[in-house]
Parts: sequence; C-alpha cells; structure tokens
Amino acid sequence: MSKLKSVELEFSKKYDAGHAHHYFQKHRDGLAPRLSNWREQALARQALKLAGNPEMVLDLPCGAGRFWPTLAEQSSRVILAADNSQHMIDVACQTQAPEIVARVRTFQTSAFNIDLDEDAVDSIFCMRLLHHIADPARRLAILREFHRVSRDSVIVSL
Repeated sequence: MSKLKSVELEFSKKYDAGHAHHYFQKHRDGLAPRLSNWREQALARQALKLAGNPEMVLDLPCGAGRFWPTLAEQSSRVILAADNSQHMIDVACQTQAPEIVARVRTFQTSAFNIDLDEDAVDSIFCMRLLHHIADPARRLAILREFHRVSRDSVIVSL
C-alpha cells in the first residue's frame, strides 16, 4: 500500500454511519447553515456554467449527496458519484429524492486512485475535500489524478 493511500485511510476513519448522518444533517440545521448551503449551491451552478455545463460529471467526494439535486438540474447530465466512505454513499442514497438517486451511478473509490479510466468524464466536481488535505504533495497527487480522469475540467472548492 502506498504512503498516500495509508494516510488517506487514516483520515477517512471518522466517516462511519453516524458521522455520515450527522454530515447530511449539518447543512440543514439552522439559518446560517441553510444560507451557506444556498450560497454554495449557487456557486456550484455558476461553476458548472463556466465549465460549459458538462454532460458527464464525477462528484468526488459525493458525501451525503448534497449537490446531487444541483447536478441533476441539467436533465441530460450523466452523474457519477463516488466517495471513499461507503457510509456516506449509503446516506446519500437514503436521503436524496428517489428521482435524483435514480439518475446517479455511485461507487466507492479514493481521490488518490479513482476507479475510472483515463479521460472518463467531462468534469470532476470536487467540493470541500482539498481543505482537509494540508500537505501540498498530497493535494498535487489528487489534482494529478483528477487530470488523468477528466477530459475537460475540474471544479474545486476550498
């Protein structure tokens, strides 16, 4: 196992079922989190527009599926959603609207080693991951992997 993968697994241990449910709820409890979520959704829409409204998007990490409704606003878009935590994927599938979940293909994978071929998607949509990765070498490893998998663009928030 590479050094990067072992570090990633250490970081990911907190994402059990309880934490995944808490993560889903934290953007809905209270006015400030709801306003922050509203603003992040608007920024996501703008970023997708600037990226040319990509037809095939990988949401990584997808977390509890918070951005799935926004990604699904373009009816022709193919949405792939992945997370290192199967618990997060499970919560996303349980809590998002069934018509949204039906449009999303989920799988468990690492941002350091995405289980997709080279140039597999038009765009990678990566919200709220890189701020957890302090080491520049690890950030660069993730960005290189994004470059390998995306044939056009990467949308990243910090």
